[in-house]
Amino acid sequence: MIPYIIKPTDTMNLIGTNPYLNPLYVRPGIIIFMPLPLYRFVTYDILGSTNKMSKAQMNNLTIWRKYIVQLAKKHPNEMYINGPTIENNVSLTFDDGPDSSVTPRVLDILKSNDVKANFFFVGTQIKYFPNIVKRAYDDGHLILNHSWNHPYFTKINIETIREEIILTENKIKDIIGKRPALVRPPYGATDEKVLAAVSGTNNKIVIWSVDSMDWVQNIDKQTIVKNILDNVRPGDIVLMHSSVGHKIDVEILPEIIDGLRRKGYRIVDLSVLLKIKPYK
Repeated sequence: MIPYIIKPTDTMNLIGTNPYLNPLYVRPGIIIFMPLPLYRFVTYDILGSTNKMSKAQMNNLTIWRKYIVQLAKKHPNEMYINGPTIENNVSLTFDDGPDSSVTPRVLDILKSNDVKANFFFVGTQIKYFPNIVKRAYDDGHLILNHSWNHPYFTKINIETIREEIILTENKIKDIIGKRPALVRPPYGATDEKVLAAVSGTNNKIVIWSVDSMDWVQNIDKQTIVKNILDNVRPGDIVLMHSSVGHKIDVEILPEIIDGLRRKGYRIVDLSVLLKIKPYK
């Protein structure tokens, strides 16, 4: 059994690990005990908000988040929202690169701060910037799969999803000599069909538990920083981007890294966080 301190952001699914615990006495700060095989399967709600979206847009995002969390709970060995919640580890993930300006700058900052991160690269971008992919790999970061053309996987058939994944992993293998085993569907668009397609290519899906919201038009720097530092929990996977149009991430990345460390978090790659093999 592993001791676990309940946090304000925890959901009631924690009580499932302690069936004899009275829900009336469950509150932040209380210590419960989790059986070792179960602690991995605590699934966080996805956090992050902004006032730059309409009420309707935020409602749609909330609906999607709830659906994705429930899907991940149903398929804990195929889909990850977060890592173990009893270790002060977090992972920074960067989508949509590589490019010739933002990604190299992100790599510079990560290297100067001795941080290992995770890059979910798009195949068509890899084709144009293979040297950036090689540099990221040589710097010790994980090179992972974000599809070939960045489509909504939920809107295409299983065979096309598989082609998107295989094309990208083949291109990555040409550059680093390894095939990634982790896929992030573009936009996080995932359902049972997508899960079946991804599993059929011998991959697992990684979503995120903290959304920096850096993809929202006209979002300000401090909202991104606040979304990460105010919401961070042990085991969180943080969504950011490293492509043209996301220069704001470069400006605030040092502040985020410093803030996470001051809060006592260790920034690790997904292989360490999730305790799984990142390559086939």
